[in-house]
Amino acid sequence: MSVFSSYLEKLGSNFIVSSMVPSLALVIVSLMVFDPTLISLSAFRDFEETPRLIVLAVFVVILAVIIGFTLTALNTFILKMFEGYIRPFPVRIAYFLSHRKHQKKAQTLSEQRDLLESQIRELKKRVGNDPVRQAELDGLIERHYKAAAEYGLMYPEDISDVMPSRFGNVLKAAENYPGERYGFDGVQFWPRLVHVIPADYRTNIDNTRNELSFLANMSILSAVFSFLSVVAIFFSMAAVSGAGTDPKIYYMFWEAAGKYLLFAGIGFAFSYFFYNASILSVGSFALIVRSSFDLFRLELLKELDLERPKDSIQEFKIWNNLNELIVLGSHSLKYTKLDYREKE
Repeated sequence: MSVFSSYLEKLGSNFIVSSMVPSLALVIVSLMVFDPTLISLSAFRDFEETPRLIVLAVFVVILAVIIGFTLTALNTFILKMFEGYIRPFPVRIAYFLSHRKHQKKAQTLSEQRDLLESQIRELKKRVGNDPVRQAELDGLIERHYKAAAEYGLMYPEDISDVMPSRFGNVLKAAENYPGERYGFDGVQFWPRLVHVIPADYRTNIDNTRNELSFLANMSILSAVFSFLSVVAIFFSMAAVSGAGTDPKIYYMFWEAAGKYLLFAGIGFAFSYFFYNASILSVGSFALIVRSSFDLFRLELLKELDLERPKDSIQEFKIWNNLNELIVLGSHSLKYTKLDYREKE
């Protein structure tokens, strides 16, 4: 029962942080902006309207909870959209152009890194005891380290895996990290690895994930607010008689709709701000995912009752072989037997 209670407590805190707070903010701001005469909010100014205030508060909470649960259910969909796997029709062209831009940038960074590697190999052959060439070699090695580290954090190794967004490329690079270092598919092994990660470290992962979901949800809801503001402009146009036919009363339309145009711009600015903030957050999340594979992968081997590798080369072979078994099974073309540990 205590395990179930702690799970519910954790689920509740995750929901409040990542979904409920953004939803409540949207409901309250929308109520203040789109209630033209503030009829609902007038209950706050009159104590005799207390029952009405209670009804309003219940309505706000219920609506925020509904939106919050919707965001929670769509969390994977939203993150996949940010990554670039899901491309909504209105912005499909923007995704296409962004994809080409990131592929070109990744190609440029990859070529710069490879060129430095080639220069280092050539210079090593001629360096000898020459201090000038040794200093030049040290400088090239430092530049290569920075170039390789920057590329490894920003983009996946295979150019064909490059995603249409910075958000997606950072996550894709983290997903490919265990494959390049240890020889196994990070996406396939993560659900298994998470069971050997200590509770305090999992809490750190959950907190980082909550921060990421909060920023992504705030970005989405800010965009929704902008859309609602645009819709309100058309309602204002309909409310002003002759706004579409008589130029003399255009100013009446702008008086009624101008504030909504301003709010639409503010909503778009907030959406862009929270999206950029989410890119920084996804970088932190990607680093903690990478570190999870570094720290706890051997514990996973132990849980699977496999022999502990003697060195990094043997470890790569074991993981690569286990990856063939789990991902491809009987369809693997290079799987060989695995050696299990003797009972302790």
